[in-house]
Amino acid sequence: AGASWLLATWRAEPTSGEGRRCFVPLTLVWEDARDDDTHRAIAAATLARTRQQARVGVIGDALADAGFCRALTRAIGAGGERACASGTMRYTPTAAYLRLVGTLADDAEVRAAGPQSSNTCLRIGEGLFLKCYRQLQPGINPEIEVGRFLTDVARFANIVPVAGFAEYVDGDGTAHALALLQSFVRNQGDGWSWSLDYLSRHLDSRRSATAPPLPPDVHGGYLTPIRTLGQRTAELHRALATPGGGDAFTPEPVGAQDVSAWVARVRAEADASLNQLAQQLGRLGASARAEADTLLAQRTALLGDITAASALPPAGLRLRHHGDYHLGQVLLAQNDFIIIDFEGEPARPADERRQKHSPLSDVAGMLRSFSYVAGAALLAATADRPEDAARLAPFASAWEDQTRAAFLQGYTGAIEGSGLLDGWQAARPLLALFELEKALYELRYELDRRPDWVRIPMRGILERAQA
Repeated sequence: AGASWLLATWRAEPTSGEGRRCFVPLTLVWEDARDDDTHRAIAAATLARTRQQARVGVIGDALADAGFCRALTRAIGAGGERACASGTMRYTPTAAYLRLVGTLADDAEVRAAGPQSSNTCLRIGEGLFLKCYRQLQPGINPEIEVGRFLTDVARFANIVPVAGFAEYVDGDGTAHALALLQSFVRNQGDGWSWSLDYLSRHLDSRRSATAPPLPPDVHGGYLTPIRTLGQRTAELHRALATPGGGDAFTPEPVGAQDVSAWVARVRAEADASLNQLAQQLGRLGASARAEADTLLAQRTALLGDITAASALPPAGLRLRHHGDYHLGQVLLAQNDFIIIDFEGEPARPADERRQKHSPLSDVAGMLRSFSYVAGAALLAATADRPEDAARLAPFASAWEDQTRAAFLQGYTGAIEGSGLLDGWQAARPLLALFELEKALYELRYELDRRPDWVRIPMRGILERAQA
């Protein structure tokens, strides 16, 4: 239909460090062809002007070209493979494609879906979401793999269902995910923004010493959905244990070697994080420096507690899990939650993100997210009025305690009888270990990027060290 596209991968070679392989498909648009909307869209994504005899036009990023995005959507639905100059393009629809996509209109609108990051996310029409991976990673993409399993096999309702995906396959058979096509689910925002807004309003209402006493159920309206979130988290874990996914999804008993490996990883995380903290003390403010000194003084005891966890009896099952679970990965939709983004921690290799783990790792991630809301809301509330910190901190802490309890109540009630955990009491020590691992990782993250926030993970680590 007068369109010309080039599916291209590129290698970016920096002056230092490792190169990266990227997906940047190209579109060629002549000035005397195609519509004005296409010209306007490509104008902001132009890479070069081009000429062919008397004709002039531009070459630009094809993901700014609505026609290309619609064509890619249809190619996924059609399925099959197409040979490239080197390797193969492979398109795969899920069983849900026809239900989710139907007949795609020739004029279906294509627009950006929220802030863009290392991936490019687009809405197609009113019901589709196209995510294109700009940085290519070899191997099976966990987000596609898990999303397809939950859509086609487990049929888990509280996710964004997958319609299909596109991959580039090298000549040696190595696949690289290029695009993921999903349904678009209307929502009221993510759990992080919702929780932070709620707690910020609550803290603002407690500034005055003459504020009326709080009723016992002051957070009741917030905690009811949080119990639902705990329930949905347990239901996700039960869904991930659904038979029919082959070896990649078959749960396996936790063994003594698994516990030893987890403990060794937390020990390594502790060494790296505490070493970095000691090296960067001079960057911290007075209050954070005092807490850092306290934490570093307890280093021997903390490492000893971690090592002692090697004696924990193996319990429960290892299974596929979310891998990067926090409030930013759940969408609030009609007083319920939709769980998104099964890519795992992007910094880890794909093979590592596909490894089975205790479902308690996801639980720990969400509990740490509650701690972050409490810390972030308190920092924001006292940024201009630091003298309010002593008064507001107990209210933030009380909210966190009640939120943790409500989430765990929902989770334990829904996980009971699944066989994934050998009783909740036996699971608690492992959960504490995974929470500590998350907090230690967060410590290094904040030291690198947001030193003003370093007290949030430090407090979580100190609570464990002083327990």
